[in-house]
Amino acid sequence: MRILFATTPGIGHSFPTVPLAWALRLAGHEVLFASGGDGLAVRNAGLHVEDVCPGETVVSMVQKTFAERPDLAGQYAEVDHTSFESTQRFYAVLMNRQTAMIDRYVEVAEEWKPDAVVFSSLGIGGLLAAGKLGIPAFEHGYGFVQTGRFTRDLRDWNAELFERHGAELPEVLHTLDVAPPSVSGNAEGGWPLRYLPYNGGGIVPEWLHEKSGRPRIAVTLGTTAPGFGGLGPLDRVIELAGDTDAEFVLALGDIDTSSLPTLPDNARLAGWVPLGLLLENSAGLIHHGGSGTTLAALEAGVPQILMPDEGERAESAARVAGRGAGLNVRHDEISKTHLDALLGDEELKRSAAEVRAEIHGLPLPGEVAERLVATVRG
Repeated sequence: MRILFATTPGIGHSFPTVPLAWALRLAGHEVLFASGGDGLAVRNAGLHVEDVCPGETVVSMVQKTFAERPDLAGQYAEVDHTSFESTQRFYAVLMNRQTAMIDRYVEVAEEWKPDAVVFSSLGIGGLLAAGKLGIPAFEHGYGFVQTGRFTRDLRDWNAELFERHGAELPEVLHTLDVAPPSVSGNAEGGWPLRYLPYNGGGIVPEWLHEKSGRPRIAVTLGTTAPGFGGLGPLDRVIELAGDTDAEFVLALGDIDTSSLPTLPDNARLAGWVPLGLLLENSAGLIHHGGSGTTLAALEAGVPQILMPDEGERAESAARVAGRGAGLNVRHDEISKTHLDALLGDEELKRSAAEVRAEIHGLPLPGEVAERLVATVRG
């Protein structure tokens, strides 16, 4: 069987699908990815990927759309940035305005002729491709809010694309839900799927296993957030780090870090480190609230401080804090009290451990892959 994974061009939507893709490969099925931008990094997992937007990233495409349509930029500035529905619906419309990219998803599907499509949440390209070919589609979640209820909206917002391709909205058979139920609260009938963090491979840095005698706090802003908001959210964390009895590791990838204030002696600028590996050696995590980062911390059983800026990240932070496994704090309001709680609050540690055990009890990708194939074959 051939399964096309159509993911939006970002790591946050592409990486969570890698374990299922490999489960299908190990069962003898053919897998191809259609993605772009940072999402092309799935090739490092030994998977084949077609680039649907050469030379572009999520950030560049959104910036281009705003430049071409300043009215949309104005509308975006006025939406409720604490609401998942407001920001994600707007984001979905922005990304789906990249007509050449959306058309390329369809072209890849027509050329490769898959039996089913697995698409990342809010991804119109995979929906359109499945509709054009008349094959079943499965939504692969990447966070805490199931977006299946937006499927009809995606069709209505992009009616001209469906009409130009002569496509109908495909049947979305099931949503594959990687979020632990006690955190997500999802009750929409999706298939549970154990979240296995995939962060890419890498050389283990020598310092990772060194013992400084102090607990380690990992700090990251993910791969997309700095492109929109810069590194300013870390200023307060860095200011407080020097007065905290801990080692801070700033895992910020290969972005320009020249805007950061001077780091104290107990803080290390680490560049890119696989997050799952870093969390295995950390007592806590401070981050932007991205879904993948949040899920990785929950899977590791590590307490976290989430500093969300808007929409989906705000939703993630609220749900984790509501479960008692983390703290939801504005980046400019974070205090020494929050850092002390991250390291010493036993209730945070207990809740984080409970969620980790819950995640480890969910069906593995191999089980879900078998179920998916059986469903497609009927």
